[in-house]
Amino acid sequence: MNDGTAVQAVLRKEFGDWRLKQTPELVEWSKRMVQESSLGWKRGEVLTKEQVGDIWHFDAHPEYAPPPFISGGGYPLVSEPAKAVLEQFDLGETVFHSLTMMDPGETRLSTPEPYYLLNVGNKRAMGNYEALGPEGDIRAPLNCRGGGIRYLPVIGKEDQLVVIPEALNGPDIWLDPKVPSLLFLSDRLVAGLKAAGMEKGWALVRCAVGTL
Repeated sequence: MNDGTAVQAVLRKEFGDWRLKQTPELVEWSKRMVQESSLGWKRGEVLTKEQVGDIWHFDAHPEYAPPPFISGGGYPLVSEPAKAVLEQFDLGETVFHSLTMMDPGETRLSTPEPYYLLNVGNKRAMGNYEALGPEGDIRAPLNCRGGGIRYLPVIGKEDQLVVIPEALNGPDIWLDPKVPSLLFLSDRLVAGLKAAGMEKGWALVRCAVGTL
């Protein structure tokens, strides 16, 4: 869990005061892009640059060193070094969207290196959902609360997930549209992140493989 006094939430500029200075037509267009990106992400679709946006607000204090993986309003954002590690593995239809991270007033860059929205376009059914409770009831580990980023490794259910063996066939990172707030990573990808010291922030939870 990050210290909420050290860093504020990461959000795209459209959620700040940006819209107050734009024409009604541009505001409506931006609202449509935001909605399309939200729906597209949950479906495991590859988003367009317009849907992702370009400038995201991240009001980090100068002494704060962002982790390799951060939550941007529920979207996974990765650093340049983390991206380089991920690209050593089979990512399938995954796309990295480059972002400019600035303070809310857009007077300075708020990260010393580029960050990317990790757009996972690989879709596979996890297979077993009983441990999640009612469908749609799970929101961790990607979450943002009270103006500060909170990484939630478990809510008491993630470690109870059972992934069917068939779901392991394919790229090393994927999502299940039924539980789009979770990303699934292969053992070898996790090992690669840990070996490179890039696992911080991912809220990694080991899942069993089998059938219920």
